[in-house]
Amino acid sequence: MSAPLSHYATRVKRLLTDLDYRFEPPAPHDANYWDLLHQWTLYTLWPTSSCSEKRLAEMEHAAGHMGKRAYPYASTELQLLFAKITALAILIDDSMEDEATCAELAQFSHKLFLGEPQENRMLALYHATLKEMSCVYEGNDVLRDMAVVPWITFIDGCLMEKQMFISQHEAPKATYLDGLPPNFPRYMRIKSGASESYIAMIFKATKDQNVPVSKYIKAVPDAVFICDVINDILSFYKEELAGETCTFIHLRTRSLSSDGKIGSGVAGEWTVDDTFQLLCQEVLEATRRVNGVLRLEECERKMRGEIVSEASDGIDELDVEIAKQWRAWRDGFINWHLECRRYKLDFLMGQDSGVGENKSGGV
Repeated sequence: MSAPLSHYATRVKRLLTDLDYRFEPPAPHDANYWDLLHQWTLYTLWPTSSCSEKRLAEMEHAAGHMGKRAYPYASTELQLLFAKITALAILIDDSMEDEATCAELAQFSHKLFLGEPQENRMLALYHATLKEMSCVYEGNDVLRDMAVVPWITFIDGCLMEKQMFISQHEAPKATYLDGLPPNFPRYMRIKSGASESYIAMIFKATKDQNVPVSKYIKAVPDAVFICDVINDILSFYKEELAGETCTFIHLRTRSLSSDGKIGSGVAGEWTVDDTFQLLCQEVLEATRRVNGVLRLEECERKMRGEIVSEASDGIDELDVEIAKQWRAWRDGFINWHLECRRYKLDFLMGQDSGVGENKSGGV
């Protein structure tokens, strides 16, 4: 086991404790939701792909639980919508190894901007799903763009990552990664993460929920960062096992090393382990800032009846709704990673692990 993995479980558990992560058991099985998703997966998604039945089932499992776990207050319509786009994103990411599909992916934005049809069936379905998303958010221009646009740049980000992977293997490794600019890893992560879209849904639990985004917009950049970095931290284990080195954690390590940052290496060099610890600290600080903007603690106290309406200092019903949806997303997004077979984190959920206990305190 590599040095970063040897302390992985301990550091993740410490981070979850510091984040005040609260495990909530999954909601009772929603037969209507899972039946609708299964029918879509089987009769709409599968015909656009060449993946096996087993692979299709894995996508349905991962995408379906994303919709349910991260957005428990959302309507079935919106949960299904984000399950669909998540399944398509997984399918597109997995399709990057096929050169013919990559050539069609490279033309996706061009055809979109020119109003031309997508000849690839998978991309045609992807485009149709983005249209569906735009209709759901049509009453709020800012939220609509936050929800839809990242999925256009997602494809560009996947193509950029592929080109980086090719370049890394064609050029001498040291030459290729020398002098990696400090902001480049984050730029690549934003391109390929579509995290702003997942954050947009926190502010839109139902089609009728109308949130004045200007009231909460200051929380969005940090929330997007949290979405990306929680995913990076909780996907690190499977990526290390697979030997992946073009991940955000590895790229940022190269960047900080190139910048001369002193780390814990034998000769004082900056290491992957240093980056992992730095990201844990940064995501904790970002979470505190979002909690502050959304007044999470005050809203939760009000929900518990500890603040009466007259003393709530401007906290209204919508503030409480958004705080609930933010808390549910925070904990649910972590739950999804811990429970999803894709991330291989079963060992974090074992008995006496300290993870997976209900610490909701009745809120």
